[in-house]
Amino acid sequence: MNGWIALGLLSILTLLVLVLCVRSSKGLWQVAAATVLLGMTGYALQGRPSLPPAPAQPLEASAAGATQLVEIRADMDQSFGSAKRWLVTADSFAKQGDYPLSASYIQSGLRADPQNADLWSALGLQLMLASEGQMSPPAQLAFDKARAIRPKYPAPYYFAGLARLFAGDLDGAIVLWEKTISLATPNAKWKPRIESQLQAAKALQAQAQQSK
Repeated sequence: MNGWIALGLLSILTLLVLVLCVRSSKGLWQVAAATVLLGMTGYALQGRPSLPPAPAQPLEASAAGATQLVEIRADMDQSFGSAKRWLVTADSFAKQGDYPLSASYIQSGLRADPQNADLWSALGLQLMLASEGQMSPPAQLAFDKARAIRPKYPAPYYFAGLARLFAGDLDGAIVLWEKTISLATPNAKWKPRIESQLQAAKALQAQAQQSK
């Protein structure tokens, strides 16, 4: 627990410094803040405090960051069968940084199974990654399709919130991540990671309001 407390405090302080010191640089603090929050996900996935520290990198420069997002999406998948034969290969392309090829492979799966929400959500994520974290119209369309097929599917809300964070809309990100958590099943593997990110985002929001 002490490690998690230290991580949370360090993340909050880092995010506060970003808001106060580099807010004037267009897009810079939003990307850096998202990287900090994604770093918390990485710690939750593979935390090994005995290893020496390494400098953080922005999402678009970090294969590890993209890999974490792919793994979060995989944890949220709910079609435990038909989508897997497409997503295993598509995810391997994504982890190598080839997001267009991953998206193309998922589209092949959608031609065979057009009502599969997991495939639509995976397509939305790959299109987001290809756009360096931005919610492009095609990515939005893919997530909307996933949500229409399965209204209580958490993945579209989580990634839409991440895109809001990258766009500088912290309040919007928090609303969407709260919705994501509300859709978690009791034993959802991904829930603790998203809760950690949500808590850090709320702390940043509170600090930003106090500094006004």
